Amino acid sequence: MIDILIFFIGASLLLYILLGGSDFGAGILELLPAGNLRERQKKVINRAMGPVWEANHMWMILIVVILFMGFPTIFTTLMVALHIPMLALLVGIVIRGAAFTFRHYDAIQDAPSQRAYTWLFGLSSLWTAFWLGIIAASLNRGIIDPDAREVWRAYVAPWWGAYPLSVGAFVACIFAFLASIYLVGETNDPLLKRRFVRLGAVFNALVVVGGGIVFLASRDERESLAIAFLRQPVNIGVVVLATVLFVALWFLVSRRRVLLTRIVASGQVALILIGWCLLYAPDAVLTARGPLSFYQQAAPPATLRQLMLALLVGSVFIFPSLFYLLRVFKSADRTIPAAEGTDSATPGSTAIHPPSSP
Repeated sequence: MIDILIFFIGASLLLYILLGGSDFGAGILELLPAGNLRERQKKVINRAMGPVWEANHMWMILIVVILFMGFPTIFTTLMVALHIPMLALLVGIVIRGAAFTFRHYDAIQDAPSQRAYTWLFGLSSLWTAFWLGIIAASLNRGIIDPDAREVWRAYVAPWWGAYPLSVGAFVACIFAFLASIYLVGETNDPLLKRRFVRLGAVFNALVVVGGGIVFLASRDERESLAIAFLRQPVNIGVVVLATVLFVALWFLVSRRRVLLTRIVASGQVALILIGWCLLYAPDAVLTARGPLSFYQQAAPPATLRQLMLALLVGSVFIFPSLFYLLRVFKSADRTIPAAEGTDSATPGSTAIHPPSSP
């Protein structure tokens, strides 16, 4: 049962990164100079995200529910020690959703308000992605101390430092990279296509450089990432495969293979996440007392059975419903002709990704 719950946590995390992460990345792209392409880029992003933008946070909610019900000690430890970055994350999500909504439905659609909403949307996207990375980096530093009584040691030290800050920037680059690659297939405008390809190349390079910075910053931690990777040959294979996909990705981009490009880009990010998780599995959190393992901190078997049954039954409804929702909206997009001067969706393309959220 525990293995099934771990699978649901891992799958939900991967889907949140690949789908919700590209939404955050789209907001980050709107912060970058675009010249006379800004409005056209905005329309493409709005159309790609708009129909189902609210659905994707269910993956994060699912992770929270599984931890709360199935692994209460792990949940409590994280929510207490990391409540500052958790709060920052939630504030970013709320502001981002509000800005994206009011950008569409504000009663007064004037230029100043649109600029304000766009900047709020972009900055909150960057802010949220940054804090997601900080939270991820804080899980296995060994600094979380449930016995701490000083404010700094109990609530700030677990997430403060060069390593978690560098991981925050690294995650933001990954999200912007995903958004750039996904958006290539969302427009027929050759100028926008070139822009998204160029941004994808830039952020792909930043991901590589950022990964190196993360490795360097980890030298001051209890154990550097380099040593942890070398200790597990599987992770070396993951890095090699991700490098191979890097070459394949840009070959496919040059051949304008939209679907395969998205699959390969998602595969790169998935490999990064898998390699990260394998470093510490089956431990969920490393504290000053020692590791908190999923197997040692699980709830009673009766609780786990109820949770597992709910997840299995829910999956039967959730995945087909999401597929149908996406199919309906994107089919509608293809049947509505684009107005003059606007972009039309690439025939046969899917959305920026399946149901997403700002």
